[in-house]
Amino acid sequence: MTVFSNSGIDIAYDDVGEGAPILLLHGFASTRTDNWSRTGWYGTLEKTGRRVIAMDWRGHGESTASHLPEDYTTVLLLGDVRALLDHLGIDKIDVFGFSMGAGLALQLALQEGKRIDHLVLAGIGGAMLEPNRAPRFTENIFDAASADEISDPTAKGFRLYADQLGQDLKALAACAGADRTSPTADDLFAVRAKTLVVAGQRDDLAGDPIALAEAIPGAKGELIPGADHMYLLTNGAFKGTVIDFLTGWL
Repeated sequence: MTVFSNSGIDIAYDDVGEGAPILLLHGFASTRTDNWSRTGWYGTLEKTGRRVIAMDWRGHGESTASHLPEDYTTVLLLGDVRALLDHLGIDKIDVFGFSMGAGLALQLALQEGKRIDHLVLAGIGGAMLEPNRAPRFTENIFDAASADEISDPTAKGFRLYADQLGQDLKALAACAGADRTSPTADDLFAVRAKTLVVAGQRDDLAGDPIALAEAIPGAKGELIPGADHMYLLTNGAFKGTVIDFLTGWL
């Protein structure tokens, strides 16, 4: 693990392998280690000749945890990403995001179009274009004494996962309660990166990836049969789809 500081916030990251760089952005309540290292993605990408860079979002894993929602705006989260790329001297990169990380990767592509070549958006889909459908996790699920007090199965799953990883629950509550907006379908017309949108067939959280792909010029949308949200990253068909896209076969 390596750490760099951006405006007083320490961001933990890994930088392994050699070759064309790819940045991995993990999902909400997760960490770079759990989403990417434990699932084998570091090794998988290194075998294709990649330099793999993965960071912990602020409030997650080994990065600085604030308990203030205003410290988790889109501007600040993406500012950490830009600062990391500048710190590493990287001008052009592929970006692979999962769930919350995918949504932020998409925002990054809208703002840093010339910097991103390939863009993989995993675990998100058409629900992103339907604000009333997307779940809103509030501090309530992290204030509960235990996951047993939470009735909503999706919210309960996130709380159990956070507990398993030993996350700072107050930091996750602040992140969940931050004021962040998603781009509209009209906004997505400005994406210029070569884009893959992929989600599991059983992922009700993401919705239809093909619907989101249709809003992004030239994007490919793929639905992985039988896969759900939480276990998408370990799915063999998913891994094959992403590697085919990154290596030009898809």
